[in-house]
Amino acid sequence: MDSLNTSLRVLLPILEELGSARSLTVAILLRNGEIAQILSLKTDPHRYDSPEKYFRDVQATDLLRKVTGLTVRGIDRRDAALKKWRDGEYQCYRTNERISKFLYGAYGPEDEAIASFFGAVRKRIREWIGSSPPDLDKIKGKFGPGATFSDRGLLTTVPDKITSTPTLTHGAMWYTLPYLASAWGRNDLRRRGDLSWVRGNRYLTVPKTGLIDRSIAVEPAINVFFQLGLGTSIRQRLRNNTGWDLDRAQDIHRLIAKESSSTREFATLDLSNASDTVSKELVRLLLPAKWFEELNALRSPATLVDGHWHVLEKFSSMGNGYTFELETLIFSALTSVLLEKSGHQGLLGHDLFVFGDDIIIPTDTFSDVCAMLKYCGFLLNQEKSFNGPVMFRESCGGDYFDGHDVRPYSIKELINDPWLLVPFHNGIRKAFGKLEAFTGVKYPEVLRPILATMPSVVVRCRGPESLGDSVLHSSEEEWRVKWKDCIRYFRGVIRVNKALPWEHWYPEVVLASALYGAGDKNAKRALHGSLGVTPRDSPFSMAVKWVPSS
Repeated sequence: MDSLNTSLRVLLPILEELGSARSLTVAILLRNGEIAQILSLKTDPHRYDSPEKYFRDVQATDLLRKVTGLTVRGIDRRDAALKKWRDGEYQCYRTNERISKFLYGAYGPEDEAIASFFGAVRKRIREWIGSSPPDLDKIKGKFGPGATFSDRGLLTTVPDKITSTPTLTHGAMWYTLPYLASAWGRNDLRRRGDLSWVRGNRYLTVPKTGLIDRSIAVEPAINVFFQLGLGTSIRQRLRNNTGWDLDRAQDIHRLIAKESSSTREFATLDLSNASDTVSKELVRLLLPAKWFEELNALRSPATLVDGHWHVLEKFSSMGNGYTFELETLIFSALTSVLLEKSGHQGLLGHDLFVFGDDIIIPTDTFSDVCAMLKYCGFLLNQEKSFNGPVMFRESCGGDYFDGHDVRPYSIKELINDPWLLVPFHNGIRKAFGKLEAFTGVKYPEVLRPILATMPSVVVRCRGPESLGDSVLHSSEEEWRVKWKDCIRYFRGVIRVNKALPWEHWYPEVVLASALYGAGDKNAKRALHGSLGVTPRDSPFSMAVKWVPSS
């Protein structure tokens, strides 16, 4: 136990308080340092008939599942992610082989029904997004928050990207025209005027769970700038032509999942490795020709993996700026047509709900939809898909058992600094609040080991849940409040990031950054160096300050 950090040392009383056989098992494994065994445990909702019993077990099981800082003997998270990525490529290869016959009319009479189905899906997509994307000068590109092919580490702020030599693929050549017409391009043309041509994107993994990382691909800078613009165009046309607003969809998904965990009216589907299994030929088959040409021009045709270029069978991956909207569009259209052929309306927001690879459909269509998706190259995540009499549904981060919220709290990262225990406290408090809703019993003792580990100045920072993790969530009688100008303030723990001052960059870079809304949005103040830009994962300190409540 001495080697465990602060957050792990306070877990044992929490597990014991949960009071189930599973939680006691996890506590014993934790005492013995058997982290790998804890991470291998599963909690299957099909095996439970009570939301309370399920919640006690899943909270114990998943408490450490998403911790990314644990070193587990015998487990290489990157290798596991890379194997899954390669499996996705092989899956796309098989899909491309299977459906290419529909592109060239080389199918026999036995495939007439499938060809007719794909024809209906093409028509549906054309109705939703039109036959052509916006003209080049109408695509509103934008910078993403993360790295690009050549912008790494802390050097990923907007002014860093404007300063560095832009990267792009040869397919994106025509996008140099709108790029040079932008403030970014004009600045680069004046200062340097060079571009860096690359074959595609760069493979990278990011933390996911204690057992496996998540594969992403870091795109060339110009490609991803306009990929994000095309993704926005797909999102807007879906909203305008179907009424399905992806900006609001997550809340709707969670509501439908909650209701269906009681009524069983809808099934919730989750696909395994979805973005890495959207094959190139499927996109070519389903999208209007001009849309395909535009998306294909901006995609990366190859990925740099451990120093070697791999020509891709998939169309795009996580990291591409339009992948999310594209997979939403394809899954929506495929499922909409199938539902319509099954006697349903197939209307987004009515009897069909799609957000990325989160799909909600009428229960009686579950088998047909799964078979169709499998033919198109997608694999159902059996552990996260629910249908029929089971009283559980899951979608968009919401887990519901017979109408009850049973989403467990999971620690995201190891915490050695007691100042950073506020999110941990709030997560455990919320979890036991759910347990209290089942039992009517309060659990005041469960938070005391956490509070005892914190500095006293942090323990006094208490307030409402609306202030997020800047305060310890507590009952109103424990709040310390002051009023100023009719605004209520609470003592809160604030993360103070170290910003890079504007004088770090050339004035023309600062101006271009200000035009994009980066950092200080006032160009005059920015040029005078009054504020700056905060890099992702920049150094930070913690401070106690008065926080206004909205």
